[in-house]
Amino acid sequence: MTAGLAWLIPSSSFLEEAFLRWVLTPAVKPGIVTRVHSQHPVNVNERTYRLDYLIAGESLQLAVELDGFAFHSDRTAFTYDRLRQNDLASTGLTVLRFSYDAVRLDTARCVAQLQAMLRRDSALSPLVIAAPRIEVPDMAGDPMRAADPPLRQQGPDGAYFTGTRALVDRKPLRTCQDEALTALANYYASGGRHAATVMAVGAGKTALGVAAALSFSRQRALVVTPGSVVRGTFAKALDPGVPGNVLYGLANGPLLPGARPPDTLVLDADETQISQVSRGRLLAADILVTNFHALGTGEKPGDLLAKLDPDDVDFIVVDEAHIAASDSYQRLFAHFRHARTLLMSACFKRLDGRPIDADVVYRYRLVDSVADGSAKNLRVHRFAPDTAATVYEAVWPDGRREQIVGRQALLAALGDERKMARITAQSDAPIRQVMAVTRACLDAQAKLLAPVKPRVLFSAMGEAHAQQIARIAEAHGIPCGTLHHTMSASAIAATRRRFESDSGDLQGIVQLRMLGQGYDFPPISVVVPVRPYGSFGEFYQFVGRGVRVLRHPSRPADEQYLDVVCHAELGLEEHLEAMCINNDMDPAVLLDAPLIDAAALLDATQASDGNGSAESSSAVPVGMDAFVLYEQGRVEQRVVHGLDRVEARRAERELQLMAQRYAVYAQSTATPMPFEQFVEYVRRLTSGQ
Repeated sequence: MTAGLAWLIPSSSFLEEAFLRWVLTPAVKPGIVTRVHSQHPVNVNERTYRLDYLIAGESLQLAVELDGFAFHSDRTAFTYDRLRQNDLASTGLTVLRFSYDAVRLDTARCVAQLQAMLRRDSALSPLVIAAPRIEVPDMAGDPMRAADPPLRQQGPDGAYFTGTRALVDRKPLRTCQDEALTALANYYASGGRHAATVMAVGAGKTALGVAAALSFSRQRALVVTPGSVVRGTFAKALDPGVPGNVLYGLANGPLLPGARPPDTLVLDADETQISQVSRGRLLAADILVTNFHALGTGEKPGDLLAKLDPDDVDFIVVDEAHIAASDSYQRLFAHFRHARTLLMSACFKRLDGRPIDADVVYRYRLVDSVADGSAKNLRVHRFAPDTAATVYEAVWPDGRREQIVGRQALLAALGDERKMARITAQSDAPIRQVMAVTRACLDAQAKLLAPVKPRVLFSAMGEAHAQQIARIAEAHGIPCGTLHHTMSASAIAATRRRFESDSGDLQGIVQLRMLGQGYDFPPISVVVPVRPYGSFGEFYQFVGRGVRVLRHPSRPADEQYLDVVCHAELGLEEHLEAMCINNDMDPAVLLDAPLIDAAALLDATQASDGNGSAESSSAVPVGMDAFVLYEQGRVEQRVVHGLDRVEARRAERELQLMAQRYAVYAQSTATPMPFEQFVEYVRRLTSGQ
C-alpha cells in the first residue's frame, strides 16, 4: 500500500504518519481529506488544547488522540491527560484514542473502531470503505520511535540524528530520567511542541537534556543555559574526552554505544565568541550550546539569532527554565517558531512567580529524589532575634548614612547595586546568633561525614555585607572567603579552589549571586541565606546548591542531610511554606515548631550519638531512612517526612509502575487475573521466589 492519505494530510511525527497511513487510509476514501484537520485548536475554560486530528462530520465531531505509550509513566501527566480528555468531552467532542502499540499490533481493530464511529454520521458514513485492506505496519517495536519525524520528512540535513536516534540506549539512565524521556516521547509524538519537566536537584537534568536532544532532534539542537556554570556543565556532558561525560561515561554504561558523538559547538567561550563564528560553522554542528545572554536580538549581524534562520534549529533545550520569561527567551522561541522545546527546571515557578509557560509533562519532586537516594534529607533551623527588625545602613563616600529597616525596604533596595555594595547590618548580633547555629551544624556534619570536610554556603546582599558575614564566620572558627562579580576571574578561580579543594583552607563562602543555578558541590552541607528573597525560585535554587548527595565511603544517601539556617526576620517563611506545599510537605508542622535556641542546639549536638542525630524526646529511630524537614530546639526533632512517608512514596511509585504493566497485560489476554494477584505474581517473579 502506498502512503495514501499520509501524503495529503499533514503530520508532525512518525506516529501521526503511521495513523494516517495504516489506519485512516484503509478505513476511508480520499474524499475524507477536506474533513480532517490536523493540530486543531480547542478552547475550554481559558485553556487551549490542540487535537492531533479533528474529523468533522454533520453531527459528529471526532477528536483523534494519539499516544506514543499506552499509559503515562508519571501520575501528574496521567491526571492531566484525563482532565484534558474530560474538557474535550465537555465541548461535545467524541474522543477516540490510539496508542503506538495499538496501531502496530492491532491495526485491524483500530481500523474497525474508527469505521464504527464514522458510520454514526450521515456525512462521514458514505466515505467508509466496506472491505478495508489491512497491511502490517512497518513500525519498530520501541514506542520511543513514535516521536521520530515522518518518514517522508527524514532528509539528508538531519543525517546524524536519523542514524543515531535509534541507537540511544535508555538503560544507563536513572528511573526518573527514563520516565521523563518516556513522557516527552509521548507528548511530542502526539503533536505537542512546548514541554516542560520539573525535576528536583540531583535528579540529573543535564543527562535528560542530552538524551532528549539525541532522541528528538531532527536536524539541529540548541541548548540554552542561564550562565557560564550551566553552560560548562553541558559542554562537559557532550565532550566524549571528559571523564563522566553523558555520552559514554554514565555509571551504568554508555548512552550512545557504537555511535559517534554529535558535533557539538560550545559558544561564548573565549575562542568561540558568537560574533566571530561563521554561519557555516554553526550549520556544521549537530548541537549548539550557548548562554542566553549571547542570543542577541537578531538586529546585529553578530547576533546568533541573526546568523541562524528559523528552520536551522528544530529542537531547543532550556535549562533553569524558571527564568524563561525574559525577553531573550521569548525572542528565541519566536525566532525558531517551528522548533519543539524542552524547558527544564528544579523549580515549579518562574522568577516572576507565575507557572512555567509550557506543558509540564513530567514532575519529579524533592521527596521522590530523597526517596531514591539522589538528594539529601533536609532540615531547617529558623532563628528569631529579639528585635523586631534588624537595621541596615549604607554608608556613602561622603560619610552620609542611609538606614534601611525591614524586609520590604531590603527587597526594594536589592535592585540598587550602589546601595547593596555598601550595605551592612548596623547590629551584627543577629548574624552572630545565626553563626552560632551554623557552627553547631558544621560540627555535627563533621562527625557524620568524616573524613569529608563539610562546607557552608552563605548568601549576602552586597560586598560590604559579605565581608561582615565573613568576619563573623572567622570569629566563630569558620574560615570564610567572599565571591562577587567585581572580583577578577583569577581571584574568583583562586577562591573557589580554596573552597572546593580537599586541601583548601576555606570552609565557607559568602557569595553574591555567584554560585547559583547549576553549581553542584556535594560537600556543601549547610546553607545560610542572610538576605531576603522576593522570588521563591531564587531562594529554592540557593537551597538546592547543597541538596546533592555525597559519594561517601560509609554514609549512604539516606544518612546524609542538608542544614538550612534561616534568619526569621528576613521573611523566608513564605518560601519555606511554598517549598513544603509543592513538595508534599505540611508547612504548618515546619512553621509552628519552636524557635531554635543556639545554646540548646549546641548542648544537643554534644549529647548526640556521634552520628550527628540528637536524641529526641519522641521516639525517632536512629539511622532512619527519612526525608526530614524540621526545626530543632532543645533536644527534640520535628519530622515532616519520616520513614513511613518515604516508604509510602516508594510503594506508591512501585504501584504506578505495576499498574502500567498490568494494563499492557490485561489488553493481551481475554481473561486477565485480578490486579492484586498480578502484583503478587510479579513481586515473586522479580524476587526469584
